[in-house]
Amino acid sequence: MKTAVVIVAAFAASAAFAESPADAMKGKMKPGLYAYKMEMDMGQVPGMPPGMGKQTMNMQHCVTPQDIERGQVGKGRDGKANSNCEMKDFKMSGNTATYRMVCTGQGAMTADTRIAFVPDGFNMTMKMAMDQGGRKMNMTQNMEGRYVGPCPAK
Repeated sequence: MKTAVVIVAAFAASAAFAESPADAMKGKMKPGLYAYKMEMDMGQVPGMPPGMGKQTMNMQHCVTPQDIERGQVGKGRDGKANSNCEMKDFKMSGNTATYRMVCTGQGAMTADTRIAFVPDGFNMTMKMAMDQGGRKMNMTQNMEGRYVGPCPAK
């Protein structure tokens, strides 16, 4: 499910870029354990039977106060954001952020994202256009993140 990991990283990387977007998003999430429900619609993927391009995935992730302070919410497992990606057209209005993510090189893509922060989490919609080995692929992802409680002790 490499695509899902790329998508999650693209969403979460929003807080990892220029200082003003990260600063604008501070305070919108609180530290703790979050449950994520992600629904992806990859449309008709060449070579796959109809309907196979729709997937749902559930996961949990612990967000620490340090992740929030450093703008590292959702960075990859190695703690680094994709250096080939750039956030453009970031706008924050109340509790809603919109932006365009443009990634170049291998796995080039653009993603138009809207995140609405709610008291105990967020709702996000992302529309992506990717180049997968010379094949164009369009995808829509809806994600809901809900605060579950404190992070479990290690």
